[in-house]
Amino acid sequence: MVTKKIRVAAWVMLIAQAGIIFSGGIVRLTGSGLGCTDWPKCTPDSLVTTPEMGIHGLIEFGNRTLAVVLAMIGVVIFLMLWKSRKQRPDLFWLNLGLLAIVPVQAIVGGITVWTKLNPWVVAGHFVPSAIAVGVAAYFVRRTYDTGIRTGEKAPSPLPALGWTILVLTAIVVFFGVLTTGAGPHSGSTMSTRNGLDNIWITRAHAFPVWLMVIATIVALSIAIKRHSVMVKPLVVLLIVELAQGLIGYVQYFTGVPIVLVAFHMIGLSATIAASVAVLDSAYSRSTHANTDRAQPVVH
Repeated sequence: MVTKKIRVAAWVMLIAQAGIIFSGGIVRLTGSGLGCTDWPKCTPDSLVTTPEMGIHGLIEFGNRTLAVVLAMIGVVIFLMLWKSRKQRPDLFWLNLGLLAIVPVQAIVGGITVWTKLNPWVVAGHFVPSAIAVGVAAYFVRRTYDTGIRTGEKAPSPLPALGWTILVLTAIVVFFGVLTTGAGPHSGSTMSTRNGLDNIWITRAHAFPVWLMVIATIVALSIAIKRHSVMVKPLVVLLIVELAQGLIGYVQYFTGVPIVLVAFHMIGLSATIAASVAVLDSAYSRSTHANTDRAQPVVH
């Protein structure tokens, strides 16, 4: 049985995963990427930041500390799920996967420091975090049901549209990372850019965004006609997409100001989580612990 404490812990995990992306963005936007000049220590002689390293050291070390907190959350959830691991293996393994991402991120983070924030390594450092946000969002949704799939009454294009939206989200994130690597906020005066044309890579980033919005609108119109449970997740996703698009265009035409980029980073995590919620809502699951099958939901 999934307790309220487990459900709350799952939400904390999702927020923390989004927080690590945001804090990483703050490191880059403030030029604090090499605030800690070494890894795994902050300096060759100190595990933590020193007064001589100033605000940049504090920001970079704060990002590293949040990663430790993320691991602690994973361990706590692991212990909470241990007794029910046979009843809910889906939750147990999802959390274990999230916990396993932490050391991977730490190692890649160390490589980014050793390579003086090589833009391609920095891009690779972001990818596991984006995946972790998606997995954490899925983990949260699984805490609201029994994990038992139910059948569908009739064939529907909505699951296929859900997968299309998720794939487009991945493409958007990919080009977004490349756009970031070509932009002005490098994370440090010592780091270089990826050399891609900023205008063209921005356009390549915007194109799948528009496709994603179109796919969301089409899915929403079908979901409304079918009275599907997908309506609410799709509405949330559409709102997030429109907000992200607005921020994206405004920041592009205003010289990519730091504040707007920070909001765009928050919106990115929201977009990933909302896309996962849309796809997951296409597959109905029982919410009753004492039944093997619930009534199927019309899609």
